[in-house]
Amino acid sequence: MEMKSYYLIILLVAFIICIGVFWFQFNNNVTTFIMINETEVVENGSFSGMLVDAYGYGVANQTITFHKPGYEMGTLVDVTTNNEGEFTIDNVEYLPDAGNDNYYGNFTFAGHDKYQGCTFEGNITVHPK
Repeated sequence: MEMKSYYLIILLVAFIICIGVFWFQFNNNVTTFIMINETEVVENGSFSGMLVDAYGYGVANQTITFHKPGYEMGTLVDVTTNNEGEFTIDNVEYLPDAGNDNYYGNFTFAGHDKYQGCTFEGNITVHPK
């Protein structure tokens, strides 16, 4: 065999290895992030967010859990992402006797199949009308 044929075989093998590594990384243990567009919202208003993977794609049909204002620490509420990875929380509640606990928080995605779980570190404060 000529020297050029050896180089071609080596390049082909390297290309196949690169494709395999990329495919593995793209389909296994992918990091996720929760992004929310508001930090404050008025009573009965709404806010939305998105669950995205490390490649910037929305993660569809996944459950996000969170706490509502005044709910006990053990009580979680769920919302499901749509086909683009977006979710919306409508008719937000304001509880006058909740004081500093008038916020939505602890947004968490537990992880699923190829996706790692994640948590949104901020809170969404609710103000009265």
